[in-house]
Amino acid sequence: MQITVEKIIQIVTAEVLRELKKLGVDIVSSPESVDNKFLSREAGVRTKSEIIDMSKFRTPIVTENHLRKLHDLTGEIIVPDGTIVTPKAREMIKEKHILIKFEVYK
Repeated sequence: MQITVEKIIQIVTAEVLRELKKLGVDIVSSPESVDNKFLSREAGVRTKSEIIDMSKFRTPIVTENHLRKLHDLTGEIIVPDGTIVTPKAREMIKEKHILIKFEVYK
């Protein structure tokens, strides 16, 4: 198995931000920030985690349309457990190196 340094940075950064959020740390950023430029697509690091709302779906399905609406810095999407991912969406997830996390919603 091979993994790039950029992917390791992406995974570690996302996990650190998630843990800080659990601890109640309010992480804010400004679009003009130098850090955001560093963390941009050019650096290959995506740190944003987004929940895709599937509450209106009888059977939750992630399509490429959902993925096109994501922020440029999205590196992880969170969907309900059992969500179906279409082949085109799966292809986009691989191309953009987005992690997909399946969670049981309460």
